[in-house]
Amino acid sequence: MDTEKKLLTGYICESKELLASLEDTVVRFDNNKEDSELLNKLLRILHTLKGTARMMNFPEIEEISHSLEDVFKAIQNQNITMYSRIVQLTLAVSTILHGCIADIEEQGNCFVGKIDFILENIDRAATGEDFSLDFADSEDDLTEKEEILTDLNNTQSIRIKLDNINEVIHSFDKLITREFKLKNHLLQIEQKLSSDNANHATSGLAQLFRKLHEDMNVLENQVFSVQEQIISLRMLPLDIILQPFKRSIILEALALGKDVSFNIPSSNISLDKVILESLSEILMHLVRNALDHGIEPPETRIAAGKNKTGLISVTTKQALNRIIITVSDDGAGIDSEKIREKALRLYPDKEDEILAMNSKSLLQFLFVSGFSTKDSVTHISGRGVGMDIVQTEMDKIKGRIRINSEPGKGTSIELTLPQSLATQDGFFIKNDDTKYLLLSHHVEEIMNVPSESLIHLQSGTFLPLRNELLQVYDPAVIFSNNKKQYVKKQYLSVVVIEYLEKKIGLLVDQVLHYSTVVIKPLPPLFKDFKAVQGVVFDEDYAIIPVLNIPDIMQRLRVLKDYDIKNFEVKNIVKEYSILVVDDSHTTRQIEKLILETENYNVTLAGDGIEALECMKQKHFDLIITDVKMPRMDGYVLINNIRLIPEYNKIPIIVISSVFDPDIQKKITEVGAQGYIVKSDFERTNIIAKVKELLNG
Repeated sequence: MDTEKKLLTGYICESKELLASLEDTVVRFDNNKEDSELLNKLLRILHTLKGTARMMNFPEIEEISHSLEDVFKAIQNQNITMYSRIVQLTLAVSTILHGCIADIEEQGNCFVGKIDFILENIDRAATGEDFSLDFADSEDDLTEKEEILTDLNNTQSIRIKLDNINEVIHSFDKLITREFKLKNHLLQIEQKLSSDNANHATSGLAQLFRKLHEDMNVLENQVFSVQEQIISLRMLPLDIILQPFKRSIILEALALGKDVSFNIPSSNISLDKVILESLSEILMHLVRNALDHGIEPPETRIAAGKNKTGLISVTTKQALNRIIITVSDDGAGIDSEKIREKALRLYPDKEDEILAMNSKSLLQFLFVSGFSTKDSVTHISGRGVGMDIVQTEMDKIKGRIRINSEPGKGTSIELTLPQSLATQDGFFIKNDDTKYLLLSHHVEEIMNVPSESLIHLQSGTFLPLRNELLQVYDPAVIFSNNKKQYVKKQYLSVVVIEYLEKKIGLLVDQVLHYSTVVIKPLPPLFKDFKAVQGVVFDEDYAIIPVLNIPDIMQRLRVLKDYDIKNFEVKNIVKEYSILVVDDSHTTRQIEKLILETENYNVTLAGDGIEALECMKQKHFDLIITDVKMPRMDGYVLINNIRLIPEYNKIPIIVISSVFDPDIQKKITEVGAQGYIVKSDFERTNIIAKVKELLNG
């Protein structure tokens, strides 16, 4: 009951906000009829009003919202034109819906008088016919409604915009990163104390450290607790989509003439609002598939010795911070041979590979766009949404999908989802001095194996694993130009990842640790770099790329065996060392990430003095520097570099925040060969200039 009450309260608050936004937007759109974004906003508002009313089982609000939505769709399709009378119609409808919401707030339900007359006139407006507004409330009624005051003392909840919650979560992420940094400093102090003599054990410094360590543990627990509370603000009950779901699928079953019972028990699980929005359509499609493809006609089921009534179940459970939703049916199951036949027709060039596939491996074809084993199209199967769309939506919400099917007995589809998109769990890995994050929902297992257990064949490298051969790859092949320093090891770390019923192994130097993180979007210059889906900060505040497993699996699928076998040969190319000098930590990290993905060794310095110290310890082939920096700026740095004999001809690129002809002239005079403005800073710009200077 508490859940239902919370749902109803949230629905009422949201509906009031939506209606207020509807009224404001329709007036603005009437004054600016060419603004397509305002029209799109109107359609989004009405679509949300319709959808939430359906979920909460208020059919009259759903019908009225749907009819008004048709009016603005007709405007969008240019079947009718926008004019002031449609504004009046919208405001009249909004008044009716306000009354409905007030009734729901007072008595839990609503009744709309003359609804047929209302719907008839809205429909007339959608077709461009003349319509009546006689159903609108009188001015007295409106005044009475507007004079209702909220008793603030009885208000138990407030609504917070999702964007505001997201901002708090991202700010909190910065706090957690600082916490990691403090813990790292404490570890360094502890190591220092332990390396000193035993007398320090009773010293005031050691006592202070122990106290600081205790306080840090308390702070860590409190931070974790507050983080959970903040994230919970974005959570909604799963039942908000499961319970209204029953009515929709019963109607679908009747439309198909299928005799089906449904088992969809209530759930006390909550999920991120963003996940729920995608999950509703995903579940609907999976149940439609079960109805259309899985459940047999009653006579077929009886002949097979089954109950004539089919059964479709949607069950949920929670495993730590992952939610598992299983959609299952007791139907005909998936015919793997039909999949094989269709695959052979579509991909005759892969005949040998397809013929060798087992039933489990063949299931991956179900996720190919347009792939279907059904010969005829029905009202349900002809909606144009396939399993590929389901998988795309699952990728967006960081979920995983698995299919298990037994011919004649049924099919089970398991969806594994995070409880929230605010944070993600993953493994930090290290490969060739570069750190990455692998999201845990793609990781099947992690193992250490003897290097001699790998089998090197013409088609690639494989690891025997439970009566199967698992193909393994060096992650460097994913980035194609990365140079790998091969070192003979007795044992190798293998991370087994899975996507779309396909598994591969990644050979990594080290699996560092498991952590819960907040993923930040890629900077704009990385928007086309699909192998990375975002970045996180580690305890040293370094930018760590998050590998995009779906993209990586796709890349590996299209790589030719010849390319993989010759990968080591490619890496014989000379490796260049580059020094990046900039007082901005973020700029340094972004430049480092760009350059390292192009096979360059990168060293970072925060200003000119630090750069000169680095040059004493190591030789560099190229230097990239900012102009304005503390202690020693770019001009002085370049002058000093040119005084060092072995560096008097080294290529230097200056990256500045502004374009100024005087600056460009001055940096050329002091001996720099390249000038890039930060506002024009793109991955291709800097890489092209670096390659030009190093290879030209």
